[in-house]
Amino acid sequence: MRFLKLAIIMAFAPVLSLQTAVAQTVLTIDDCRTMALENSGQSKIAREKLNAAEYDRKAAFANYLPKVSAMGMYMHNSENINIVSAEQQTRIAGMGSAVSDVASDYIVGLLSDPQFLGLLQTDPTLQYLVGKMTTVDISGRLNAIGQEISDRLTLDIENVYVGAVTVEQPLFVGGKIHAYNKVTAYAQQLAEVQLEGDDQKVMVAADEAYWQIVSIAAKLRLTEQYVELLRQMDHNVEIMMNEGVATQSDRLSVKVQLNDAEMSQVKASNGLALAKMLLCQLCGLPLDSDIMLADESESALTIPEDSFTYSKEDLYENRSELKSLQLAVNMYEEKSRIVRADFLPTVALIGNYILTNPSAHDGIKNEFGGMWNVGVMAKIPLFHFGEGMNKYRKAKSDALLTQFQLDDARGKVELQVSQYEKKIAECDSRLEMARKNMENARENLRVADIGFKEGVVEPSLVMAAQTAWLKANSEEIDASIDRIMAMVYLRQATGMLK
Repeated sequence: MRFLKLAIIMAFAPVLSLQTAVAQTVLTIDDCRTMALENSGQSKIAREKLNAAEYDRKAAFANYLPKVSAMGMYMHNSENINIVSAEQQTRIAGMGSAVSDVASDYIVGLLSDPQFLGLLQTDPTLQYLVGKMTTVDISGRLNAIGQEISDRLTLDIENVYVGAVTVEQPLFVGGKIHAYNKVTAYAQQLAEVQLEGDDQKVMVAADEAYWQIVSIAAKLRLTEQYVELLRQMDHNVEIMMNEGVATQSDRLSVKVQLNDAEMSQVKASNGLALAKMLLCQLCGLPLDSDIMLADESESALTIPEDSFTYSKEDLYENRSELKSLQLAVNMYEEKSRIVRADFLPTVALIGNYILTNPSAHDGIKNEFGGMWNVGVMAKIPLFHFGEGMNKYRKAKSDALLTQFQLDDARGKVELQVSQYEKKIAECDSRLEMARKNMENARENLRVADIGFKEGVVEPSLVMAAQTAWLKANSEEIDASIDRIMAMVYLRQATGMLK
């Protein structure tokens, strides 16, 4: 049954291999970087911060333009406004009766005057006038006028409506608008620089994951070769033990070494699977994706030719941390101008159109009426007990502090770049030595194998040569990966990682 299962697997092995090859995705280092950038949460956050900074800049520019606002109000009052008291209103409403009484008394007095009576008897015109005065209803007419005046002295404000449209155009605000626009422009540039720095960190993480897989895959192939050597050694020692030229101790020593190698092979295989899962997570792929890296199956690691020149000024212009600090210095300088502007005169042009009901443009009437006005408003701060000066000094101190941080960061960046330059030189030397050691170990293993086959070299010496060969190859792989990553780190340190 066991052999039947094995036969079935062998029969279907080509089909399974073909399906795996079809489903497998081959990724280059550029592919990994691109997918990692698209999937990075930090990059998405940085891009959204960039959008927010752009909105702030557009909002700041709007401060140059007029501001138009509208206001509306309705108010219900429980009482009207009476300009005079109720007693005075009653007297005004009855002023016709009062005038009529006075006029009647005056006419009675005239009619009791003998001289006036004599004149009245002889003058028809005077008789006509006196007749009219005694017959006209002066009291009623004057009372109607008085009532109308009394009503006009009561303002109907039970329902009040007010509306206004205001236009305000700043003319001079101490340079605050200009400074604020520069601050938001610097903030947008800062967001762009931070996005660039975050992208470089993501690319470095993708490179680390990529070359870690390449390193583990190379060591896995090396371990597989080492296991094959030990298995062949175990077979040869078994034959020699049967012929009496090797001991059981020699056989057990080979077995122990073979078991350790097979365990290392399992660990390397598991490590390769985990490393690929990490890369899939960075690239936004399913963790169980079957991926193959372009450099993973290379028998010998090829170090990419990557040489570039840079100056100290290039570091200042390209390194995201230094650009961020320089922009921060500029922002603090502009913020100090904003603080200073709070204590300078401000001038603004203001225009209003006001609509009310009741209106008072042609007497007080319960109807809508409007008016417009235009004016200039100026505000001049006089004395604030040193508040403005201390705030301005504090803002200048913040700008100076950021400048100190920038100077310190420049020195650290220069030191970091120098360290990576030394690291590359060290990696080159270590790689050259590792390759020489690998050649010596390979030759040593070849000589040991020949001696073992001729029976002049003991199995323990052959296993020592195999172990040395494994170590030399592993060190050569590590040195190659370190050299590749050292160049990546140098490009990141110079801000030229693309």
